[in-house]
Amino acid sequence: MAKKEGMRWNLDEILPAKKFDELWKEIEQDISKYDFFLPKFSPEMDRDGFVAFMKFDEKIIEKLARLGGMPCLWESTDQKSQEAKLLKSKAEDLVLRFSNKTRKISLWLQGKEIDGFVRLDDKNAERLFKTLPALQYGMMYSRKLARHTLLENEEKIITEKDMTGAGVLVDLRELIETEFCFKFKPKGKKEKIFNNAAELLKHVYSKNANEREAACNSLLEKYKENIDKFFMVYQAIVKDWRYDYERRGYESAIQVRNIGNHVPDKAIEVLLDVCRTNRDVYQRYFRFKAKELGMKRLRRHDIYAPLKIAKDEKISYEESKKLVLSTFDEFSKGFGEKARRIINDRHIDSHPRQNKRGGAFCLTLMPSIAPYVLLNYTHTARDVSTMAHELGHGIHSLYAAHLPMAAQHANLPLSETASTFGEMVVFEKMLEKAKNDKVRKAMLSDKMADSFATILRQAYFVMFEKKAHEAVRKGITAEQLSGLYMEMLKEQFGDSVDISPIYRYEWARIPHIVATPFYCYAYNFGELLSMALFARYKKEGVGFVPKIEKVLSYGGSEDPDKVLKEIGVDMCSREFWEGSFEIVRGWQEKLEQY
Repeated sequence: MAKKEGMRWNLDEILPAKKFDELWKEIEQDISKYDFFLPKFSPEMDRDGFVAFMKFDEKIIEKLARLGGMPCLWESTDQKSQEAKLLKSKAEDLVLRFSNKTRKISLWLQGKEIDGFVRLDDKNAERLFKTLPALQYGMMYSRKLARHTLLENEEKIITEKDMTGAGVLVDLRELIETEFCFKFKPKGKKEKIFNNAAELLKHVYSKNANEREAACNSLLEKYKENIDKFFMVYQAIVKDWRYDYERRGYESAIQVRNIGNHVPDKAIEVLLDVCRTNRDVYQRYFRFKAKELGMKRLRRHDIYAPLKIAKDEKISYEESKKLVLSTFDEFSKGFGEKARRIINDRHIDSHPRQNKRGGAFCLTLMPSIAPYVLLNYTHTARDVSTMAHELGHGIHSLYAAHLPMAAQHANLPLSETASTFGEMVVFEKMLEKAKNDKVRKAMLSDKMADSFATILRQAYFVMFEKKAHEAVRKGITAEQLSGLYMEMLKEQFGDSVDISPIYRYEWARIPHIVATPFYCYAYNFGELLSMALFARYKKEGVGFVPKIEKVLSYGGSEDPDKVLKEIGVDMCSREFWEGSFEIVRGWQEKLEQY
């Protein structure tokens, strides 16, 4: 079916492959022009000269985004392509040269002492930054981070080290996964071979318990077989992260992410603790589901099982697209128009195939180009939600497309707002269109399972990371780390779910803990925030839509705390996060009433 429907993205809008070398040479020449600006940097420099430099700098960064974005997207759909890897490597080399060339200016703007320059004081920094209001917040925040910035030569070494060290480890891990071949053999059925994890993972949601068990075991056995490789990569990443944060004067491993995400440590501490103390609502759901499925207790591979009352229905890609677009149109004309632009520009790669990476993402390169969305569509209701989610990310970027490139992307507290909100609007529409209460019950059960995966599961990933980083610092083996993960699973599920020993190796398949340590709280932060905003929308109706659109239009140009407080949200308030869990409890109560 994948050959008859769906879409592969068009990367020529970014950069035709045949013009890569031409743009590479153009950027190489542009980089040399920074020498023209360097003598002009002083605290008393005129504002016109500063604006001229910032506009020049943005043009170069946009060119670099094109140069690196094209092979990056190409490689994600063909991870065996040697040409894509070559171009990606060449782009990374040029980015490194750019970083080295512009480092003096970046450090000077932060207020650091630089040989040959007079330090930029706060008063003159504010005078200059005011000339570019959309960038002012980001540049002032960067000055706050100056205490964690090292000397120029040290920063140069770290940049080069990351490019050839940690970055390569992340790519190596993905390459190991890409080569996995999964043997899927439920009891009593003929063996099948899957070359793509997406095709295997859809059986995790099967009504057939043997299929669920076979899919989970087939997946995790691959990680168990390669656990030493995954541990070696993870251990190196954790040590590298530690050396950096200690050298930069951060107080903890997670604080690096928190400050980078523009959130106070307290907000994340409260968020994780509220998730932990509310784990009982999901344990209650798992007990409910066990009874519905006629089981004494769920096994770990049963938690995403659909209720038996609903018939499996395949949803074609075109049907999914039509549903998502019409729902967005009803919610907001702007949502519909922006989602349609991404689709009409052929910026979606929709179906799984061999050598394509699994999962889904949305990549925003620059304001002038619509974001690119990668899906692995397998005709399930969850795929509809994923489409809505990733298009939501793209919509968010397009609402902020009036901003300069450096301010377009929202900081973490707001980065999942449109995606999760869009997903919830589409879920409501699907619930409304359901044939009867039995189907609605099944859908609501699936929603609880998805909610668990986005909220509690992600919170425990981060809590595991906190323990893992400390354990690696003291010294730990792959099996001991796997045992630590198993302890976290037992706390997470309590006595509501039986956990097979194979799940101790599940940590190895979590890409974020390697590529972007401590990122996973972005998902439960965004989910719980969007739940609260969705509740406001349900209460206030269409009058709340402009408020949502205003939040999205800020991009990363304003302090997230200030933006959220404009709509009555305090991210450090325990009461706020607890209020979002009341929505989850309401879903469970409604589920039990059907």
